[in-house]
Amino acid sequence: MSRAALLVALLLVAAGCQTVAPRRPLAADDPRPAALVRAWQEHAAERRSLRGSARLAVDGEALHVRAKQILVMERPARLRVEVQGLLSQTLAVLVTDGPHYELFRAEGRSVETGEVHPELLWQVASLALTPEEAIDLVLGAPRVDATLAPLRAFEAADGEIGVELGDAAGDVRERRSFDALGRLRRVERLAEGGDVTWSARFDAYDLISGIPFAHAIRLEATQPATRAELLLSGVELNPALPADIFRLRPAVSEGRPDGEGG
Repeated sequence: MSRAALLVALLLVAAGCQTVAPRRPLAADDPRPAALVRAWQEHAAERRSLRGSARLAVDGEALHVRAKQILVMERPARLRVEVQGLLSQTLAVLVTDGPHYELFRAEGRSVETGEVHPELLWQVASLALTPEEAIDLVLGAPRVDATLAPLRAFEAADGEIGVELGDAAGDVRERRSFDALGRLRRVERLAEGGDVTWSARFDAYDLISGIPFAHAIRLEATQPATRAELLLSGVELNPALPADIFRLRPAVSEGRPDGEGG
């Protein structure tokens, strides 16, 4: 078994064996929750772009996707996803420049273009996320809505602190937890009424240029009900990216569209 496959297997086992650690409520005047959220917002703003590889596993009702991808992304919504086959041949390339997308499919050698829509990543990668949400998650830094404020906080025996963030009406719209080192471990987004729309767990932290970065992300979405595991490797944070890397060029050679930015 490869190192990547072993890590995914261990994460799945850990997810199945997880228990909820006892938590105690923190006093309303405890400064740590607000400080954690504020520090994370500052760190998130520093993560502007990424280049790397990913292994993606998505499971849902009658849905089982396994894919290797080359990822290039830049906030807020510039994205390049190259889906590869077993022999590293290009199967599809999706690029977005923010408002527009281009999609190349090797089968039939077709190119589709249009305006970015909420279902775009679902159609290409079976992920029920917008490009902005996907970029934030892969960067390991989903930003906090500026209209939300900490409502309540809890602390576990291992030092992990969970924070509930709410709107002006006092309704919880997001939950976040940070480990004893201040690293983001979990995010839950809630809809009106309190139902969780998606949650993400961040694991396998390692330093990249001195920055703690999560190389394993587990995502659970409710509409549609899916579970995704993303294992990242060869990650570069904040690389200088060629201006044309988020476009497809008309020329196609050797089964892949030109426009790699070289």
